[in-house]
Amino acid sequence: MQMAITFMAVVAGMVFSLAVALLAEELIFGQVFRLFARQAATMKSEEKH
Repeated sequence: MQMAITFMAVVAGMVFSLAVALLAEELIFGQVFRLFARQAATMKSEEKH
């Protein structure tokens, strides 16, 4: 039973760590990706004209 609790704690810690890393990545790089997406959308709309 102790091993199952330890395993669950390790898995929960890894999931939490991944969630924090994704949040930090989004906060740091999200604006850059949004800028690229907007630029790509603008270029596509200009090609249609």
